[in-house]
Amino acid sequence: MPEPTKPRKPAASKASQSDADTSAAPSEAAPVSADTVGATSAAPTSPSSSSDSDSKDKDDSGNGVFGPFRLGFLVGGGLPDLVSLGGMIKLTRYFGAGVNVGLIPTVHISYYGEATLAFQEYDAYAHIFPFGGSLFLGAGVGYATVKGTLATHFDLSSYQKMYPQANIPPSLDVSSQAQVRTLVLTPQLGLLHTFGSGFTIGADVGAQLPIAPSQVDFSTQIPSTIPAAYKAQIQKQYIDPNDAKVRSSLDKIGRTAIPTFDIKIGWLL
Repeated sequence: MPEPTKPRKPAASKASQSDADTSAAPSEAAPVSADTVGATSAAPTSPSSSSDSDSKDKDDSGNGVFGPFRLGFLVGGGLPDLVSLGGMIKLTRYFGAGVNVGLIPTVHISYYGEATLAFQEYDAYAHIFPFGGSLFLGAGVGYATVKGTLATHFDLSSYQKMYPQANIPPSLDVSSQAQVRTLVLTPQLGLLHTFGSGFTIGADVGAQLPIAPSQVDFSTQIPSTIPAAYKAQIQKQYIDPNDAKVRSSLDKIGRTAIPTFDIKIGWLL
């Protein structure tokens, strides 16, 4: 009898083998894909974000042309100083000091008579920046001086009628000069920001507090047109009461606390 024929195993088709190779490929390439993702996530940050953070660190850092010191000038205006100017030095980002001159140009007022008034202030100050930024606490000590002139007109027609032979003029113009000088303490709270370039801008509020008795100088000149026989009488009746009111006002000015406000700009190298 002939031997039975053994069944043959069906051969895998080329298409099936190709599909198997293709399905196995992703598993072999998976490590490469993971490395690529890791490299992408570890890429360095953009230069723009780094430069932005550097520029912020430079503001108010206290580092300028002279290293940890900044030196420059500030100008501004406010109250009571309409115009102010001075110099400042920041020894570190936490401490600064300087000198300041404040002025009110001569102005004309009408109160007890036609008057001119001028104000000057000289002080030295210190600022503490508790957080190393823009916010500061400070105080200044110096002298505030008020100078003025006063021209007062008096009607002497009654005296002229009473003493027609005395050659008393119908009116009298009296000129006076005054000055008040006071030692003042000026506590301050404010903001002063210095950019990396050195440009500085700030504002502060405070109060000008007299800390010593005021020195008041006041003098009045009586014209020589008044006859000597009536000079003392006219001065007692007209001039002395007016002078007393002016002196009282000047003394009050020297004892009064004044609120302060300043806006300043400048450059600290």
